[in-house]
Parts: sequence; C-alpha cells; structure tokens
Amino acid sequence: MTYLFPTRTAPAWMSWILRIAALYNLFYAVLLAVWPSQVFAWLQMPTTPDVMVRCIGMMVGVYALGYWIAAQDVVRYWPLVAVGIVGKTLGPIGFVQSAMSGVLPWHSGIMLMCNDLVWWLPFWIITLYGWKRSNQG
Repeated sequence: MTYLFPTRTAPAWMSWILRIAALYNLFYAVLLAVWPSQVFAWLQMPTTPDVMVRCIGMMVGVYALGYWIAAQDVVRYWPLVAVGIVGKTLGPIGFVQSAMSGVLPWHSGIMLMCNDLVWWLPFWIITLYGWKRSNQG
C-alpha cells in the first residue's frame, strides 16, 4: 500500500523539476533521433555518423523515462536521479577532455549548459533528500 501512497513525501517542487527534466530529455531525444545531422550542425560540432547521434538520443530518452518514474516518488526512486547526476557529470568531463585535445570545439560546449549543468544543483538536492529520507525507514 505504501507504493500507492508514499509515507515519506517530498516537496512538490522536486517532482516538478524531475518532470521538466523528463520532458526536456524526451524533446532532446526526439531531436537527435529525427534530425541527428542538423542538431550537431547547429551546435557546430564535427560531423558524426547519424547512427551514433541516434544512439545518444536513445540514452537521453532512457534518462527521460527514469526522471519521470522518479518524479512519482522521489524518496523511493532517488537512485534514478543519482544515475542522472553521474551522467550529467561524466558528460562534461568527457567534453572538456575532448575540447582540450581538439576533437570538439569549445563553443559546442553550450549544450552542456542546458543538458547537464543547469540540473546539477536540483538533482543533488533531490538525491540527497531522497537518500536521507529513504534511510530513515
């Protein structure tokens, strides 16, 4: 019964943030799946095979599903948000490494602002909140 009616509810803004993140990721996943070359051209990134860009879109879409699920019960599903933090941290690290080696142009890092960096603070707050509450029993 606690699945339908969680006893450890989170502030409503946390669910809203996760829903917004889910919708944003879904939108971005669709863009990458339908217009892979155009998205990378718009970001002024090197030409990348469409199949690789579509694979990135699939991963982004899976994150969307995870965030939507986590929004239903932040305390129960906080590990899904933690997975998001890992991805939103490793992505920028990989970008910086690629930009420093000349593989990617620095100006294409603008995508990190919307895809990763803006989510760090709320995702950390949500993850720590969920982790703390889930361990209280």
